[in-house]
Amino acid sequence: MPKSPEVQYWVEQIALFGDHQAFEKLYLHYYDYLFNFSYSLLKDEKSAEEIVSDTFINIWRNRLRLLEIENIKIYLYVSVKNLSLRHIRKNKGRFNYLLDDYLIEQIGSTTQNPEDLLVTKELFYTIQQAIESLPPKCKLIFKLVREDGLKYKEIAQLLSISVKTIDAQMAIASKKIIESLKLSVKK
Repeated sequence: MPKSPEVQYWVEQIALFGDHQAFEKLYLHYYDYLFNFSYSLLKDEKSAEEIVSDTFINIWRNRLRLLEIENIKIYLYVSVKNLSLRHIRKNKGRFNYLLDDYLIEQIGSTTQNPEDLLVTKELFYTIQQAIESLPPKCKLIFKLVREDGLKYKEIAQLLSISVKTIDAQMAIASKKIIESLKLSVKK
């Protein structure tokens, strides 16, 4: 996989010179993706923020070994995954699984017509419900592809599964979401 020249430059600046500005750029470049990934596992904003921060603190502490990392993106995702899973094991049973109302508000704020707003919210809710009802592994893969924009090969490496498994899980997810949409239209 070709590396982003910009990201590679930041990594080199951090590793070789302890460049704080390059570190901040790397952090800002990946923060939202890593936060969303951790949040999809934890369903807790504060914990997801802490885990991403801890991941980058570890990057800074070990910056001298940064050039040894072949793919920084995968490394960051694996680190966040491991810290998130460790957090889940440590705090088992303390998580709330709620629908993300913030996204509904964002969709609603761009719609002028109240009827369109209602339809958009209902459609969004139906899609979210379908995604949330997916089996855990299928839901995680779907979110990594659709929300985080990871490639199948990257996800396969991250989760230690085959690309064919990802393809199959995405087909299952798509089929179930489409079925949910068809059912909601019939109502």
